[in-house]
Amino acid sequence: MSFLDPVWLPALVLVPCLALVYLLLQRRRRTYALRFTNLALLASVAGRRPGFRRHLPTTLFLLGLGGLVLAAAHPVLNLEVARGRANVMLAIDVSGSMQATDVQPSRLEAARSAARTLIDQLPPSARVGLVSFNSSASLVTPLTTDRTTVQSALDGLRPGGGTAIGDGIQVALQQLQQAGGSGTTAAKVPALIVLLTDGSNNTGTNPQLAAAAAKAAGVLVDTVGIGKRDQPTYIHGQQVDAVDEAALQGIATTTGGSYYYAEAAGQLSRIYSKLGSSFGWEFLRVDIMLPMLALGALVLIGGGLLSMRWFRVFP
Repeated sequence: MSFLDPVWLPALVLVPCLALVYLLLQRRRRTYALRFTNLALLASVAGRRPGFRRHLPTTLFLLGLGGLVLAAAHPVLNLEVARGRANVMLAIDVSGSMQATDVQPSRLEAARSAARTLIDQLPPSARVGLVSFNSSASLVTPLTTDRTTVQSALDGLRPGGGTAIGDGIQVALQQLQQAGGSGTTAAKVPALIVLLTDGSNNTGTNPQLAAAAAKAAGVLVDTVGIGKRDQPTYIHGQQVDAVDEAALQGIATTTGGSYYYAEAAGQLSRIYSKLGSSFGWEFLRVDIMLPMLALGALVLIGGGLLSMRWFRVFP
């Protein structure tokens, strides 16, 4: 919960202060009664004592007063709720360099594990699909809510070939467009492409052209670079390309997405966890000022009515 007009919150101190005054008055009243009353005579003529009922109206009055002060501060609830629908396409690089073990146990294994993390973080209503790309791109799993199918497809990925980043974006975008209806608008629901690669584009479609197409379709592309950036990596004695971070940042910026760099498997899993828990959910602000105002007024009035009915006085 947060407050749009927190300047009223210090007034809440009135509630405990009034409660303290009430307690002191009750104590003083009891002391006075004990000092000047014949208790034996009083017990024989007095009726049943009100007990806790005597304090209930004042308690309700103070609670109602606190509710009115909170209402004046304009409270709002910040709720995280699952999107009604959301489409996420994973585009994972399966080029030969993904065999590298600088990210343990290997870059591809780390990508698989992180993809499962993302899938687990998405709400059940979200659909997930999988695209793999090396020298070309292919749709491995269409968008589906069957998470088991996607996770099984992850196990079947095998590294080899070059790196066609632009093709990976294009195939993922085509799947989102087909799922979202006709025309160039990719979806009437939120759509995201999560692109993971460990190298630089060396074949196929220009990645920036693919990113421009995604932007035109209203699809965000979050890019993730994986691997060591400060030392060369070799596969079977051959040096492989490092992550082209500038290109990946450009793709993300063009579409309104974000770029992330993961040097280790743990970092990659944290990135995917963040993506899953942020994209599949949305934050709603619920204004509860009027309900709080009504509740505070009802409680306050209820305390006053009880006091008038039982003791003929207003608390």
